[in-house]
Amino acid sequence: METLLVEDDEFKAADLMRSLEKARPGLPIHRAASVTSAMRAVTASEFSLVVLDMSLPTFDLSGPGGGGSPQSQGGLEVLRLARRKNHSCPFIIVTQYPDIEIDGFDVPLAKAAAILSKKFGANVLACVAYEFDRANWRDGFQAAVMLALSESF
Repeated sequence: METLLVEDDEFKAADLMRSLEKARPGLPIHRAASVTSAMRAVTASEFSLVVLDMSLPTFDLSGPGGGGSPQSQGGLEVLRLARRKNHSCPFIIVTQYPDIEIDGFDVPLAKAAAILSKKFGANVLACVAYEFDRANWRDGFQAAVMLALSESF
């Protein structure tokens, strides 16, 4: 089974890839760096896991428009599409924000996974706060990845 990593920041993407590789060596990882490329990937394939950033540019930086408009909640568009395509794969949201805006309300990450799962009919296993200068975010991320992979295999 394959994993989709949706992340536009190169440093954060490399860090997440290392963590994914540690959790499941040899796991094929595909990368999308914008809302548009993530939506294309979700339309083309069903993944065993999607690791999804919330804040994404409209287009890949190398594509038309130099990335287009930044979308602070671009990851929600990917969840909407997954619902329309009836994808049942697990999602792990990884964000640098302490909360996610859902229907105009700032929802703490600890509660956001359950609310996003219900709202989008998606299997959002966890919302993890990524902190580049601290290693403690990895524990929650690794636990969510292991849970997702155990569901997929």
